[in-house]
Amino acid sequence: MFLALIACSPKLKSSILKTLPPLPKEAIVVVLGLSDDQNIESEIIGSIIAKDGGLAVNCTFYENVQNLKVLARKHGANLIKITEHKIPDNWSTCHRLEAEIYKVSNPRSYETQIEWSEDRKLTWDDFKGQPDTVNYPNTLAITNSGFGYESGVSMLKSGKVFVRSVFNNFDSWVVPEGRNDYVLRHEQIHFDITEIYSRKLRKELADAKITSNNSAKAQLIFDRVFNEMRKRQDRYDQETQRGDKKETQEHWEAIVTLELAKYELYKSN
Repeated sequence: MFLALIACSPKLKSSILKTLPPLPKEAIVVVLGLSDDQNIESEIIGSIIAKDGGLAVNCTFYENVQNLKVLARKHGANLIKITEHKIPDNWSTCHRLEAEIYKVSNPRSYETQIEWSEDRKLTWDDFKGQPDTVNYPNTLAITNSGFGYESGVSMLKSGKVFVRSVFNNFDSWVVPEGRNDYVLRHEQIHFDITEIYSRKLRKELADAKITSNNSAKAQLIFDRVFNEMRKRQDRYDQETQRGDKKETQEHWEAIVTLELAKYELYKSN
């Protein structure tokens, strides 16, 4: 007797209260986490769900957030507020999400994180944190960015590993006298350096053939690459004197452009 197992994608559902035209696939959609209590100045459009379809694959948190973004755009929404998140357990290897969706006038004003994109450069409006001039005297701006990874599991196969490079809005700040284009360029390079090492991490995970079955080895690679990135960020600030040495700053900008190109094949999951 032969037993056939069929892997399913996660089930996506929507309950819509207000019909709006769909948004283009490149339209920004902001996702607010379960604990995010921002006041949303808009009427709710409806609710959406990504849940286990039975022996489901491709349902990590990262993947299901992407699924919800596609569903939100379909219904004309540009803001998702997660209202329930069930993590993988004995009943399911999926991250199961429920959310409310909204159409807001300025979605970027709700952002808490920005995923690196060659089409999206930082602006001063993205720096939403309060300046810490006690611990960082004589500092014009701080960029808080980093990368992390998530691996998926299923009953049928080892899962893929996903890497994200993000800028943290509320941990990044600028003092009034620092709001100029030159300082912003310096901060953008910090974010670009983070992206270089997220690409390097993808390459090293791929070269080592890492899947969700190799979590210990993945962590060792992550820790090493992350430490390399932190040292590189410190060296960038030291050599440019936080951007004060303009010739050195321009030299770093050229290097970063070349290194992003070097890892072009690893710019996405």
